[in-house]
Amino acid sequence: MGKLRMGFDIGSSSLKIAIAGRGAVQIEQVRLPENLIDENGAIVLPHAFAQFLKQTRKDLGLPGGSAALCLPAGQAICRLVSMPKMTTEQLMMNLPYEFSDFIQGEAEQYYCDYAVCQPAEGEEEDSGIPMMAAVASKQRLAEYVQVFQKAGIRLKTILPQEMSLIHLAQAQGQGTGEYFFIDLGHQHTRVTAVWRDRVQAIREIPLGGRNIDLAIAQETGTDAFLANTYKTTQFQNVQESPVVADICERVAVEIFKVINFYRFTYRSSNLEGVYLVGGGAALEPMRRAIAATLEAAPVETALYHPGTLLPGTEELAAEGVFAAGAMMGGGRK
Repeated sequence: MGKLRMGFDIGSSSLKIAIAGRGAVQIEQVRLPENLIDENGAIVLPHAFAQFLKQTRKDLGLPGGSAALCLPAGQAICRLVSMPKMTTEQLMMNLPYEFSDFIQGEAEQYYCDYAVCQPAEGEEEDSGIPMMAAVASKQRLAEYVQVFQKAGIRLKTILPQEMSLIHLAQAQGQGTGEYFFIDLGHQHTRVTAVWRDRVQAIREIPLGGRNIDLAIAQETGTDAFLANTYKTTQFQNVQESPVVADICERVAVEIFKVINFYRFTYRSSNLEGVYLVGGGAALEPMRRAIAATLEAAPVETALYHPGTLLPGTEELAAEGVFAAGAMMGGGRK
């Protein structure tokens, strides 16, 4: 973990913080004020976010020192690519062409980075060097650094979500099988299959916590923001309502389809664990629906960090995995 003492993950509706100390990881979650973050995870009001972050640091008594940030999914692209042998300089010149579908404008406006993967059995050397490559806007990265700096926090590492999950999967042990991470987010559900040091597949399902909020809002005659409070506090047993159960069942069925398709595509796959992460993992009806649908798959609601379960409740452990994975990653920005 090096000298990194904190990891941050900016979600659609809350800020998650992983704090290292005495061989364990503490998870904190703070709800974000409305209109600070857009649907792609970008900070809309940098000054207001810096003030919010500064106040959060004061309220929680966060430690000083270097920190890491896990980029929201909409702020970076990270994928498995295969590149021919070349010098590092040549590689950095050619990597932007792997992201022509993401880059807008000049390639010089974007920062690319990579992590070489161990060759898989049967991968020919002539076919290229496998690596996890990522790209993000230089301006956006600089904005994150400046916003955190104004709050008194020095960002040493910035990682995409995929690399955070790889670090977490590698911390599980020396397994050779796949790990599925199901991110039950606010805007959508994201299923990521990690094998060793690479992401094998990603699938996004257009259903998330916001769909539940809107359904509760319609049922109770309130707005979505208040409905979210009803959901998280289990006000009037709202989590057990039929509208919530229906959405949970729909999410579970879509996840089942994704895992089945993966197993069909990778016939030799060895699924070692399915982990529920994100805000939706705190909902008991959602966990029940997924567990019942994935009967043959082991479902866990919290991750292990070097042999120790992330402390706090299962929900907080599930919430903080991206922040913890970024903190564990260290390395380059």
